[in-house]
Amino acid sequence: MKSRNSFESMMARLAERLVAPSWFLILTVFALPILGALWLSFRNETLGSFVPPKFIGFDNYTGAFADPRFWESIRTTFWLTVLGLVVQMPIGIGLAVILERNLRGTQIFRTILIIPMLLTPVAVGLIWRFMFDVDLGIINWALSMVGVGGPNWLGTRWPAIWAVVIVDSWQSIPFIMLIALAGLAGLPKGPQEAAEIDGARPWQVFFHVTLPALGPVILVTLMIRVIDSLKMFDIIFIVTTKGGPGTATQTLGMLIYNTGFGFFQTSRAAALGILMVLMVLPIYWLWRRAAERT
Repeated sequence: MKSRNSFESMMARLAERLVAPSWFLILTVFALPILGALWLSFRNETLGSFVPPKFIGFDNYTGAFADPRFWESIRTTFWLTVLGLVVQMPIGIGLAVILERNLRGTQIFRTILIIPMLLTPVAVGLIWRFMFDVDLGIINWALSMVGVGGPNWLGTRWPAIWAVVIVDSWQSIPFIMLIALAGLAGLPKGPQEAAEIDGARPWQVFFHVTLPALGPVILVTLMIRVIDSLKMFDIIFIVTTKGGPGTATQTLGMLIYNTGFGFFQTSRAAALGILMVLMVLPIYWLWRRAAERT
């Protein structure tokens, strides 16, 4: 018994030594940039400035909180996240429920639905940007064919926000659908069949049996989509031209880019990045808790 325990402890130490280089690489790749950004956020460095940088404490953080653009970017990020989830989650889960029934033609339909997820966000953004064009876009042309005047999608605040939501949803709904399909495939059929035998209608079976059982999967998917929405950048950059019109679709990530690469205020951009990390950490913690429960 003693020799067995010593052998197991020896193997555990060997495993730790073998994994140590990987942990060192992970810490180097992830920790050093964060520490560098944290150090930079306490200075007043500006690219192209002839003023020697110096330590200024929390001035970049207090300046961010006093900047109206920061709070506007928080509101924009919030609305893009909430509206995106309201659109994406029901459609993604609904499509999963339909495809899970294995009706005729569902395999072809499933393949077609996955295509948007396989495209690069830059290509998707360019395609939709042309489609949203006021004069030449196919969306306003289709609306005019049914007697509806199309808005200036990329020229005013709320149409531009909805344009970003539409593009993000078009590419993200297949992901939600696949996760929900995997969750549905893992559910036991017994409770659903028992409810049907008791006379429950299909919608009652779905809302009272299937949906509660799918709760952990939905929660994990929700957390992943929230984090993805908070760090959304490429679609906004391409579709609305760096958060336009003006700052109407400028999220926190877009504000960090414009501050660092537009105004070359690298220290202020680093402080904004640290604040963004602090916003994402609680959501990541909730996601981990939900993942452990599943």
